Amino acid sequence: MSLYQAAMDSVSVIIPVHNKLDVTLRCIGHIRDQNSGGAYEIIVVDNGSTDATEGTLSRSGDIMYIRNRKNLGLSKAYNLAADIARHETLCFMHNDVVVFGKDWLKKLEDFMQQDARSGIVGLYGARTIRRDGSFRGRTILHAEWGASSLRKEWEKVAVVDGLLLAVRKPVLKEIGGFDEGYTLHYYDKDISMRALTRHMSNYVLNIPFEHQSGTSRKAIRKDDQIREEGRLRFINVWKRYLPADVSTWREKLGYLFRTGKG
Repeated sequence: MSLYQAAMDSVSVIIPVHNKLDVTLRCIGHIRDQNSGGAYEIIVVDNGSTDATEGTLSRSGDIMYIRNRKNLGLSKAYNLAADIARHETLCFMHNDVVVFGKDWLKKLEDFMQQDARSGIVGLYGARTIRRDGSFRGRTILHAEWGASSLRKEWEKVAVVDGLLLAVRKPVLKEIGGFDEGYTLHYYDKDISMRALTRHMSNYVLNIPFEHQSGTSRKAIRKDDQIREEGRLRFINVWKRYLPADVSTWREKLGYLFRTGKG
């Protein structure tokens, strides 16, 4: 499977925001700069921003701007945008992520069009997720700028991280959309598991990105509590299937003979 074959049809890029307008504008600017060809739309879901986000983005003619009066959480914002998105390929990304590479949206969609059973596709994930809901360190794969752990164009993973994840509309419908019981954390692991347990394959692609380490979450109150609530919900839902591991037997042998914790 190659990343560079089909012509791009169309992609809906969905970005949830809560304040941090400068971060959002940087993200959008890079999307525009790197994707000059093909058809795509940018949908910004504003979860109750109190800064200049509404006044700036609501006047932008090339952005679909959705305003929520309060912060509904990521999962509800994503489901809302997915329902009105015009295109079949949906790319959900955080506003503090910048993706590099000319026409990376085309590469993302080309890959997904070639595999009818592709589930969740992203840029960071892990082949193994433990019983406690954490990634197994040695199995983490990502295309982070300057520190990529990928040596091929793509790798299968059990779970994709939510900093950027893509899915086709028919797949999202089949797996039931995002579980709105997760407001901020573990929604990505949950939707990855729903694809995986329906015999779909999740992937990480070798497309470089930069993540500003959760810039949009630093001001969130009770973030640790929200994360733990999400983790416990995830474990309760998926305990029957955990740990989940898509490593090959060769990879498992490699983990055993490496030093350090896996």
